[in-house]
Amino acid sequence: MTLLAGRYRLLSRIGQGGMGAVWHAVDELLRQEVAVKEVLLPRDLDEHRLAEMRERTLREARAAARLRSHPSIVTVHDVVLEDGRPWIIMELVRGQSLQALVRHEGPLTPQRVAAIGMTVLDALTAAHSTGILHRDVKPGNVMITDQGQVLLTDFGIASVAGDVNLTQTGAVSGSPGFIAPERLRGEPDGPPSDLWSLAATLYTAVEGTPPFQRDNPAAVMAAVLMHDPQPMRLAGPLTPVLMAMLDKDPGRRIPAGHAAELLRSVAGGGGGVTAPPTIPSVKHSQKKSKAPMFAGAGLAVVLVAGSGAALWLGGPDRAEGKPSPSPTKAVVTAKVTEEPKAVLIGNPEACELVTPAQIRNLLGAAAEQQFMTHDACQWMTPAGEYLQIQKVQLDSETTARLMYDMTRATEEDEPKREPATKLRIGGPVGDAGIGWTRDAGAYNQTKITIRTANVQATLYYSGPKAGFATIDRFARLVVASLRKAG
Repeated sequence: MTLLAGRYRLLSRIGQGGMGAVWHAVDELLRQEVAVKEVLLPRDLDEHRLAEMRERTLREARAAARLRSHPSIVTVHDVVLEDGRPWIIMELVRGQSLQALVRHEGPLTPQRVAAIGMTVLDALTAAHSTGILHRDVKPGNVMITDQGQVLLTDFGIASVAGDVNLTQTGAVSGSPGFIAPERLRGEPDGPPSDLWSLAATLYTAVEGTPPFQRDNPAAVMAAVLMHDPQPMRLAGPLTPVLMAMLDKDPGRRIPAGHAAELLRSVAGGGGGVTAPPTIPSVKHSQKKSKAPMFAGAGLAVVLVAGSGAALWLGGPDRAEGKPSPSPTKAVVTAKVTEEPKAVLIGNPEACELVTPAQIRNLLGAAAEQQFMTHDACQWMTPAGEYLQIQKVQLDSETTARLMYDMTRATEEDEPKREPATKLRIGGPVGDAGIGWTRDAGAYNQTKITIRTANVQATLYYSGPKAGFATIDRFARLVVASLRKAG
């Protein structure tokens, strides 16, 4: 049995990946079990590059050891050189990886995944504060102990290896579906890259499959760079935060602190408001509801639509309700009805905004009401036709304007993502509105976002009815109920 540094005796190999092997070992000095990571160095590197890689691996591992006090990071005890190779001495964790857990148990609940995400994000934030990037966040590197503790492992190793390969050999180490787009593009990365990888990890845990699953690694990387994630069917209230974290542009990706707030809300059984990143916090009216705000279970109201949103603060040529000067396909304008702009205090439950009879009239058939959260509800017929609402109530009209502006900036790009889309500026009711519709055979898709005073609502329709007629009628009923609630 191999003895490292005259102290760590390797007992058996317990795992192996592209970057190295993990051994069960014993520290003979302290007489305790440990895990030893053997870093495998690429054979095709010259001696200069091998020396650089060894040194940088040691430097990063030593840096990771500074995080040993964090309860959610697998502790690095030591790092040694043996036979010219680095070996990382770590805490031995008895449990299984998130990857193995999902493989054995299937998709996890949104609440459980959100709780796991909170813990991992806290660990990443602690690392980022010391200048350490993980760069290999994936289900296999998130450990769940036998006692249910969540731990992040493999700090510092993949970051160095991936950086060297990327800049010197043109290859990127790691699992393609969990590498942030900017890394694949060869651009400088940073904490937002780890955030993206965490989102891909959480998506896999809640959906059971990775967000960009394809037949081969090259196709996966192409999908990460050019396509949206596969639509989420099981994520529920996790959907908006995951989509905001998966934005391909790191500059538009949701900040880590805001993502943590939303994950905390979902873990507690609710949802969260995806406010513009330039607004540190948005407090919501709680006078008639103790439930947390929610930004969406299908598509997000603000930061989530297709590939994400950039903050847009408006200007003299782009006021609310005015068409964008940039050309888009099939743009239609509709006059927005002017209504009183007093702040709405009442915050009725989304499912209570319309009656079953009204839904039946809109859809032409009885529909099952599906409660999501206080601020999100869906009605679906046996044939699969459905209406959905997601609303956000804010403390001021000014904040609602900012939120709407950012939403509008995203929605105006929808025809670029889907050329068959017909965009409409304006809406049937409210102070501002934007929407789009597209024919998709038996199930057409229509979405509108409206702002009325300090409330923003996003409405969805999917079914055989083409155009805006059905959703416009739905919008009038919703706004009338909001104003009646006061």
